[in-house]
Amino acid sequence: MEYTELSAYPLPDGTLTTWAPVCEKASWHDDERGISYDHEAHLRDAVPGAWIGSVMRIPLRYDAGAVRRALRAWIARHEALRTTVRSTGGENPGWQRRSVAATEVDVRAEERGNVTTNTAHDVLTEYFAAVSPSSWPHCLFATVTEPGGAAFTVAFGADHSVMDAYSQLLWFQEFHSLYSRALSGEHDTALAAAEVGSHVDHSAAARSLAAVIDEQDPAVRRWHEFLAGPEDYRFPGYPAAAGSAGDPGMPQHSLSRWAIGPEDAERLERLCRGLGTGTQSGALAALALAARSLTGDTRLPFVMPMHTRHEREHADAVGWYVGLCPVAIELGAAPDFAGAVAQARAAVSGARGCAKTSFSRTADILGIEDTPRFVVSYVDVRGVPGATRWPEWNARALRSPEPSRDEVYLWLVHSAHGISVSARCARSDHALAAVEELIDGFATQVREAVAVEVELEVGA
Repeated sequence: MEYTELSAYPLPDGTLTTWAPVCEKASWHDDERGISYDHEAHLRDAVPGAWIGSVMRIPLRYDAGAVRRALRAWIARHEALRTTVRSTGGENPGWQRRSVAATEVDVRAEERGNVTTNTAHDVLTEYFAAVSPSSWPHCLFATVTEPGGAAFTVAFGADHSVMDAYSQLLWFQEFHSLYSRALSGEHDTALAAAEVGSHVDHSAAARSLAAVIDEQDPAVRRWHEFLAGPEDYRFPGYPAAAGSAGDPGMPQHSLSRWAIGPEDAERLERLCRGLGTGTQSGALAALALAARSLTGDTRLPFVMPMHTRHEREHADAVGWYVGLCPVAIELGAAPDFAGAVAQARAAVSGARGCAKTSFSRTADILGIEDTPRFVVSYVDVRGVPGATRWPEWNARALRSPEPSRDEVYLWLVHSAHGISVSARCARSDHALAAVEELIDGFATQVREAVAVEVELEVGA
């Protein structure tokens, strides 16, 4: 599994159809459940044209009616896709949630005709860029049917306010199942039935929890300590501040590569298990060691997204179940890999509690006007439903291009095929080279760490 931009995905030539959720204006009603502080901040700060999504190839015959019914069922199953907000205006402007019942939503198709690969990319990029955090629908869909109709590619683009990365991954199995069942003639009521929690309820609870925190909250204190270092470490760390700043108006460089193959990933997992921890600690340790070898810094600070799907009912729900954590790996003098793993584990464990506390609310309390600039995400996708079939479906999680002169995002994705590293950074040759060096260094650190086990395998 790679996390890339749509331009890197091989869309087929074929018949393009775009799909949009629709409902009657009178169907909407005010919903008194509050939106989260992070949702509120997203409404304030979102960049126009930004979206996340997924794309896959369905190796089944194309049937427009079944596509419509499958998409409609998916929206019915997840309340996050049937809610929006409106500005309240007045002296104390805010946001009022609005919701619509599952039975009131349909999906409307627009035939776009036959297209080439390049045309399909252009149309879908523009189409998905229309999603917005302040106007519904917050998720749009498209299909490209191959000549003969024996298979088709389906994709969606969504605003981040209704979805996180795990939701993107859950969609592959869920949509394939819904489409297969719709194709076989299963009733709409059965398709729409799902025992999953509501992200709207989750957001309201998160709002209530965050409203009562103050400067003495442990998460707030930890953020304060994280930000109290030198100004250069406020967020960027390495390599966001390295080299020329780049053009803030141009989309960032985007890259994705398989840094670690499946054999070395398995060896790393065994090595970490022997050290009493998981692969995440080993991967972050390798990243910190790589950064130290390139910069000489013994401290690697970054912001790390962590999930907040702690209740079983929310495990398979679509929504934004992510909090941010301030992580600083302190390598100290010159620990070996085992020592670096211990430091990485301690850094993540100490920061994990911050995920449930809204960063936006914390920023308000501390008077922070900055945003995370160096973000590292680690996701183990091997247990996601349907993951074993992703290669068959050519499944890919997507992100839109982003303009920024100083942000660096790294996504480490651990799948059955190894560990891929996706990144975006400033559009400058120096910034791109710095990120590529860091990824190469990360791979080198892992290979060196597992080399002893390789020798033991050979000796055996």
